[in-house]
Amino acid sequence: MQELTPSVAIQQNALGLYTGIVQSSEGNILIDSPYRTDDYKAWGNRAAKSDAIFLVLLDTQYDRTLSAKGFDCIIVSQSDYLLPAKPRQQAVKLQEELLGTGDGHEQSGSPTRPYSPEISFNQNMNLFFGGTEVLLEHHPGSNMAGIWAVLPQEKVIFVGDSVVVNQPPFLAYCDPAAWAADMKLLASRAYKGYQIVSSRAGLVTQDQVREMGKLMNFIQNSIARLQEKDADLDTYLELIPRILKRIEYSPVEGELFFNRLRWGLTTFFELNQA
Repeated sequence: MQELTPSVAIQQNALGLYTGIVQSSEGNILIDSPYRTDDYKAWGNRAAKSDAIFLVLLDTQYDRTLSAKGFDCIIVSQSDYLLPAKPRQQAVKLQEELLGTGDGHEQSGSPTRPYSPEISFNQNMNLFFGGTEVLLEHHPGSNMAGIWAVLPQEKVIFVGDSVVVNQPPFLAYCDPAAWAADMKLLASRAYKGYQIVSSRAGLVTQDQVREMGKLMNFIQNSIARLQEKDADLDTYLELIPRILKRIEYSPVEGELFFNRLRWGLTTFFELNQA
């Protein structure tokens, strides 16, 4: 466990997600979830004394929905989480192929949702619980149901997959223009002094946010040009090596990251066809 403030801590779960716990006098709020339902009780003495009351899912990523199963608490999501994904043959076929490559836990969603959260919201929602305030904001850049969880009193913000470091972004359910705008906002003075928590990298700096912004500007401009030309899927997939050239990663991760981008661009292409 990594303590950010006396009442906020993060921990990487078995699926690689950095999950958070916000502790209050009346119970705990989980930001995403540990892989097992009782893991958070080992996150320090204060956490062990209280039950988790709310579980906030930051988007529709499959590893989030998988790890959230079995939690006996109130699950909160953005309302687009409840929308079923459109059935597309090419994307489904590609997902089945990738499940055998070791990248299955990183698929950007599931064709069927495992359950419906108890609470959902459209744009913004405030949680006031045990003297703690958590602002939930809809940021659909990285995911159609993406949420940022902001703790203004603690100056901590959980941004889900909006920021990744030394790896390609998840593009399947993204809005590239909104994502680029999110990075500009996150790198601004509005979040100066905040501890920024990425679900894939843990704590990140505003300089790393700016680097993510440069990458998303490139992706946004590239996809916009392809959409103007009504390009086919193969042309979209030609972006993969150009994106990977902008990221520092080890050779052993090359196939994993190539597959992530291939799945993401294929799904994005099919979901955005008229």
